[in-house]
Amino acid sequence: MLFTLEALQANDGDCLILHYQKTAKAKPVRILIDGGSAGVYSTVLKPRLDELRAKKPLDLRMVMTSHIDADHITGILDLFKALAQLREDGKDEFCRIETLWHNSFEKLHGGKPAAVQSATVAASLDGGVPPRGLNAFTSAVVASVPQGNQLRKAAVQLAVPINQGAGGDPVEAPARGLKVVPIADGLTFTILAPNAVQLKRLVEAFQAAKAEHGANDAAVGADYLNNTVPNMSSIVVIAEVTAARGKKLRMLLSGDARGDVLLESLELAGLMKDGKCHFDLMKVQHHGSSHSTTQDFFERVTADRYVISGNGKHEIPHEQALGWLSAARHGQPYECYLTNRIGILKNRQVLDKFLASEKKNEKKHVYYFRDEKALSISVPLA
Repeated sequence: MLFTLEALQANDGDCLILHYQKTAKAKPVRILIDGGSAGVYSTVLKPRLDELRAKKPLDLRMVMTSHIDADHITGILDLFKALAQLREDGKDEFCRIETLWHNSFEKLHGGKPAAVQSATVAASLDGGVPPRGLNAFTSAVVASVPQGNQLRKAAVQLAVPINQGAGGDPVEAPARGLKVVPIADGLTFTILAPNAVQLKRLVEAFQAAKAEHGANDAAVGADYLNNTVPNMSSIVVIAEVTAARGKKLRMLLSGDARGDVLLESLELAGLMKDGKCHFDLMKVQHHGSSHSTTQDFFERVTADRYVISGNGKHEIPHEQALGWLSAARHGQPYECYLTNRIGILKNRQVLDKFLASEKKNEKKHVYYFRDEKALSISVPLA
């Protein structure tokens, strides 16, 4: 069996390929999750897809955008645009995509009061100028809304079904319990987020912002989007297979979801046991940003292997977040895989200091970095 997560060099973003093959004779199953920021498609993703296809069209079981932030969706949009151009030119396409999992902002907000009652929010959803007062993360997501719209149009042009098999559009989890989706023979995705409880908060968040700011539509829009976007953006799934002797192997693919959202989602899904949940692999949310996690999160959601994608932009992974992970797993073994060792200078110096401390004080913590000449780093579970 093959069950591997490959993290491509995606600069400050995420670009992951999930590889699964039940037996040596079975057809490989490949799932592309996010595509990184501007430039990643042409320099990293396309060359890697070319390697995998070996002069034959590459079958992708799924392409998934965790959310519409530019450092996740841009490479996926570039891929779809390239395929659409080849089709328009009458040329053979280098890959075939079975389905696109993608929650556009319209789908997440469809029919909700904010989309119809607030001109500011509606303009943002339509790709207009984001309102003033948004924090940097929220503003970046809102500015990416047009990319999400373009991606849906490209998928329609290519006749790629959107959210096929997810049980609805948008992709979402139930208010309680599990939604387990068969992906291939022996491989399932459990959809964790966004869930119905969190989406219901869209209405409540808008009403709260409106109650506070009254007729000041710009203030309503800014307050609503600041509180809503970070919570509602990311599709979060658990990829699971059954390995030798019936052993279950699980990957938590977290996108940029905040730690509190992940904890709530795991609780509502009934996956927390005595307040904790363990995985064989966890893709650390939001590139190891201290704004999206806490030491308590790392104490409650643990893994044998952690994957962090980032090149030091915005000083991510943050030294504080790395410290929280280390402290939460004090004396316990784990492996951590990072896409960039030589990144932005300040971050490189932070890593040097952190790794020296780990080598001295936490000998069971092992860190691996992508070879600077390689397109990616792979983390095999089976």
